[in-house]
Amino acid sequence: MTEAAPTTMPRASVLRRVIVGVIIVSFGLAALGGIVVLLGASLGDPAWKVLATTAIVGAFSVAVLCCAALLGRRLQTVGIIGAVVSVLAAALSIVAVWWQPDFRAELYWDLLWTFIAASVALSFASLLLLLADRRQRAVRVGLVVTLALFALLFALVVYPIWVNLSGGEAYSRAVGITAILAALGAIVVPVLSLLLRDRQVVADQATGPLSASTIAQLETEAARRGVTPDELVADLLRTGDASASGAAEP
Repeated sequence: MTEAAPTTMPRASVLRRVIVGVIIVSFGLAALGGIVVLLGASLGDPAWKVLATTAIVGAFSVAVLCCAALLGRRLQTVGIIGAVVSVLAAALSIVAVWWQPDFRAELYWDLLWTFIAASVALSFASLLLLLADRRQRAVRVGLVVTLALFALLFALVVYPIWVNLSGGEAYSRAVGITAILAALGAIVVPVLSLLLRDRQVVADQATGPLSASTIAQLETEAARRGVTPDELVADLLRTGDASASGAAEP
């Protein structure tokens, strides 16, 4: 177990740097193309396609970065799946912009919207799973509930796509309520984690071990007296007890 950690972390770090580098280069090229188009004389159909491609690359680059945040952690598999899904969603979106598949190709469009929904869900899930190691019970329960809400929302969004149902007003209301609750959990759980963590730090400082500066002072005084730190503490405790007993006598 101890031997796997030194090899896992560097690989995750290198992979994260590679992903960031690829994103920077691809988004830089897309942004350059967008600037060139905007500096041109007219904004025709190719120009709008270039701008749409720039927006797609930028949006899904953010999604990949969110998923890459889990690399090197216990649940990094979720991040890897999310990054792959985001890349596939970006590729399908770019194909839709430039070649505009026939709307009668239902399978293509069903896959496109499904991958987009999955990319959004996995991006939020990856960010929330950064809190998976928190010890606070409220954070753990809130994290599970919020992830369940995101999974339910994904299912509610994707189901009409594949079944070809309009859903009706009641279904739309259910989707809206689930989306609001999921967004609320995505905000409350991180904030709750920060608040409870601050309280835990204060409690640990109040009841935890001696600080490094205090230990250094004890060691210095013990060396000056020619005793060990344990003997110094025991002597100070005896002196304190004797003083307290003398003060208590009439």
